[in-house]
Order: sequence, then C-alpha cells, then structure tokens
Amino acid sequence: MGAVQDIRYIGLTMTSEVGAPDSVVDVRVVAAGRQGRVVFGRTLHPDEHDSGEPIRFDPEAGEVLRFEPGAVAISLVDVERHAKVDSFGYAPVAGTLWTWLSVVAPVREAAALRYLLAAARRLDSACTLLALLRETLDAPSETFIQLRNRILVALGHAEMMCVALGRAVDMLIAMPEELGGPPDLPTVISSKADVLRAMRNAFEHIEDRALGRVRGRPAEVALSIFDQADLFRSRRLSYAGSSLDISDDILPIVQETRALLLRLAASDGPVQFNTEAIIYASQPAA
Repeated sequence: MGAVQDIRYIGLTMTSEVGAPDSVVDVRVVAAGRQGRVVFGRTLHPDEHDSGEPIRFDPEAGEVLRFEPGAVAISLVDVERHAKVDSFGYAPVAGTLWTWLSVVAPVREAAALRYLLAAARRLDSACTLLALLRETLDAPSETFIQLRNRILVALGHAEMMCVALGRAVDMLIAMPEELGGPPDLPTVISSKADVLRAMRNAFEHIEDRALGRVRGRPAEVALSIFDQADLFRSRRLSYAGSSLDISDDILPIVQETRALLLRLAASDGPVQFNTEAIIYASQPAA
C-alpha cells in the first residue's frame, strides 16, 4: 500500500509560481468517480451538503487525480466560506468581493468592479465604526471627566459611521443611473435612505452646521445635529426631527446592504473552468 493522499481543497492562484503569496481562494472538492487508476474530482456544488470526506488516491500506486474540463467551478458561496464574522455578527465584505471579482473579472466591466468594491469598502468602514461606537456606549461607568471623553469619542464614531454608511447606500441608489443596472432596494434600505442621507450630509458638512447653515444658507435645523442626547439615552441618532435607531434601523440597513452587494456581485453565477488538471501523475512504486 502506498502513501494515500487526502485532498479536500484546491487553490486558485494569481500566478503559476509554486509557493508564491498569491492565493485567491481555496475551493472544496469531492470525488466524482474512478476509471482504472484515474480518480476524478469536482468542486462541491453551492447548495450541496458537505460530508467532509476527502478525495483519496495513491500516487505511489500510479493513481492520478484528474479534474476534467468543467469539473471545477467557483461560486460566491466558496468565497464566503472564508469570511470571518466579528463579535457583532458582521463579516467584512470587501475582501469577499475582491476575491470574487478577481475570479469573474474577465466577464465584468472594470467600472462595475471598481464601483462595487468601493461601496463594499465604505460599508466595511461603517461597520468597523459601528462596532467601536457600540463598544464605547457599552463601556462601564467612570468619573465624569472620563464619561465626557467617552461621549465625545462615541459621537466621533457615530458621525463617521453615518458618513461611510450613507455613501455606500447612495452608491447603490445611484447604480442604475451610473451603470445602467439594478438594484431595486429592499424596503429596509429605501424607507430610511432619505433620513440617512440627510444625517450623513449634516455630519459630513459639520463645519456648515456649526455655523447654523445648510448648504451655505441659515437654517433652523442646522444645529440639531449637535443634539445627540438620545444616542446615550436610547441609542438613536437624530437630526431635523428624524432619527435612526442603532439596532432597529442601522443594523438592518448594514445587513441588507451587504446582502445586496453580494447578490449584485454574484449575478453571473458560478465561474466554470474549462481546462483539465492532473494532480500527482507519478509512476507506480517499484
């Protein structure tokens, strides 16, 4: 009996150089039959149950592992398996999209690739700031001076979170006009988009609001962006008579925006590789 090999994953790399730090994604593979000393493999289908069983073959006995043309297909599900969820239940999406868009780049326009990836980076930044905001709000009680400093830090996280999240949502809203395609926004996003945009504008142009102005003109609502007592009482951000709840409004917007970005990226379906690959094509042991 030779040295039996167990193969569970194969990797897609950016170059053919062995050992180069150029891995794009590892894809789960399973056995697809045998013919003599040839063991056939294929990638796991996106909706297929994974038993965890490897492809098993013995190169010293002259066996080879072959992936025939079309047997290797990479889907967004394969890429999402590598996403790491943080303590607040969010998995950064920019890395997932970069990996997937690297796979599908030949069938996508460069402008669409840049647009989706830029929106994903904005969303990830918003979520990083949202996590920092929640951690700051959850911090234990302290002296008044420390509390005051914590309040100011939380406000900084909140305003920059709104700017990043608002920009990501606005990019999705503008997508049909800019790129000529979807999306139809989920109600969770569309119902709060105007409030988020107004709040984002106020935070982004805080120098104008500090002088009591909106777009350079005096406005009674301008200074309301500085009244964020509800952020600490009930975790709501307020501006001009409207508000967004951190848990009931902001988090669902984040989750739906992430899901929508993934749906847009995956619209082409799995990418199939029509080349043959042979692994461990060695001679039988003497």
